[in-house]
Amino acid sequence: MKVIIDRPALDLTFRTLLSCKCPATDKEERGVFDLLSRMREGDTLDYGRVLRVFKQNPDNVFRRLHDFALWMAPAAAAQFIITRDHVIRHFASSFHWHQVVADGMTSAYEKVLFVPSWFMGHMLLPARVTRVHGEAVAAVYEYEDGSIQLTNLFAPNAYEPKVGEKWAVHFAALLDRISAEEDDLVRMLTETNPLLVQFRKDVQGVDYKSFERHGDYLAICKKRYATYYRQSADKAGSMH
Repeated sequence: MKVIIDRPALDLTFRTLLSCKCPATDKEERGVFDLLSRMREGDTLDYGRVLRVFKQNPDNVFRRLHDFALWMAPAAAAQFIITRDHVIRHFASSFHWHQVVADGMTSAYEKVLFVPSWFMGHMLLPARVTRVHGEAVAAVYEYEDGSIQLTNLFAPNAYEPKVGEKWAVHFAALLDRISAEEDDLVRMLTETNPLLVQFRKDVQGVDYKSFERHGDYLAICKKRYATYYRQSADKAGSMH
């Protein structure tokens, strides 16, 4: 089966990578961005080309996305396309949660002061924008019997988030606007994750200017993003 990926899916995955400290070298990040920058709206890419960027680092987020997405592939299909839907499902899923648990807890004491908020940061969450002040944005992740305030989120100027909009958030970054259907999907996935449901009750808010032992995660996201996307970037970077 040949696996390909469309541009919105690759773009969203790359932006998610930039929002965290996933193990990837500068050369690997640049390799993915170079593939992405040559794609136009409607293009697809042989996913093998993405995986070959990480040939020295086989345990990476793009490999895990590949493995997760293939669970949904028809058995007899000659070709399977990874779409934005698969990316959103992956980063909001128990599959991703357990990868974080497995990979992160052994060294978590070096980075973490409060485990529940640390794990909330690792997950793609649906959040409603409540305040915009320059590049610093506040939003709230709301669930049936509670909410978590997220402050000092990063949004590139090209995104121009507005109060009341729903966004996908990962660590300190606004990744992209989400539709009502995508919001419902992410909420469904979080509600079926018992550890996430348990942990979120212990978190009232997360301030990304002072996030665990990482420090100013807003500044980290801004710096990592600026390596590839300039503040004058075309609004096509946002897929809605």
